[in-house]
Parts: sequence; structure tokens; C-alpha cells
Amino acid sequence: MRARNWVVAGSLVFIALVFIAGAVGLRLLRITPLPTKDQVTERLQMSKPDHILLPGSETAAYVKNYLVNPEIPVQSWQPSEVDLKIMEANLPQISDLKENGPGPGRRIDHPNEYFRQYLPIVQSGKKLIFVNASCGIGVDYSDEWRHHLQFATDGGKCFWQAFYDPFTQRFSNLLINGVA
Repeated sequence: MRARNWVVAGSLVFIALVFIAGAVGLRLLRITPLPTKDQVTERLQMSKPDHILLPGSETAAYVKNYLVNPEIPVQSWQPSEVDLKIMEANLPQISDLKENGPGPGRRIDHPNEYFRQYLPIVQSGKKLIFVNASCGIGVDYSDEWRHHLQFATDGGKCFWQAFYDPFTQRFSNLLINGVA
């Protein structure tokens, strides 16, 4: 008889706790299934930064694909963390620039929504950071863009480039890809 009283008393306490928890908005512990491998990969991709400082070895790819006059000597340099943080803080300046080239002067409205590659270069004796931006990183979510300078010949506003001068803390020479 005593054991039954304890069971009844325990059940009443449990019901009272559930009622109180519901009244104050507490949620009971829910068990959710473990995420799939694809879900884990997607979460990891989303948690990675949307910009990368490329190694100096990618200067050769810059000269080959982006430099108008390959006779101009180009070297690499190492920006400080402060240089990069200030550049990131100044990124909204891109929205104020008009495209540097023929055409109607297109603009980039939200530069922070692009994946950005930063390549520090010394060109004509001036330290600059070449910014190469893309609206996506590919269907396969490859990390290739984190290691090698990407190059696209068209794609419209999905691809743009600019220069950042850490001395003046200004962006310039916005170039937006054409549409094929």
C-alpha cells in the first residue's frame, strides 16, 4: 500500500511539474535525429568566412588573367590583420563606385554578400589589395576558391574586381564582368 502511495504522489508531482513548465513556457527535452553528412557539410560551408587572403604565389595568376600590361612588374606583400579588418570595414564603399570601363556605369549594391578573394600586390611601387568577388562558390562547394585565384570571363554582376589601397583606405577601379 505504501509503495502505491509513493507512485501516486510521484505521478502527481510529475504532472504538476509538466503543468508549471508549460505555464512558464519551458519546453520538454525533445530528441532530434542526428544530422546527415550533407547537412553537416552544409553547416560547415555556411560557417566559413566569405573571404580569404590568397597566398603570394597567386600573383602569377593575377598577372596572367587580370593585368592589362603583363610587362608591369608585380610582387606580393603581406598585409597585417589590421589592414584586412579596416578593408572589411570599408567594404560598403564598393556600393558608391561606378564600374570602371565602357558601359552604363553599373554598381554593386551589396558587396558583403559576395565571396571575396584578397590578393596583396605591389604594382608600380604601390601596395594594393586586389579584390576578386563572386556571387557563388560553385555547385560542389569546392574549397578551390580558398587557394587559387578564380577567373571568369562573363557572368555579369555575379563577378567583379576592384583594388583597395590600405594607405588611403579607399577602393577604386571597380570592374564588373560582362554578360555572354
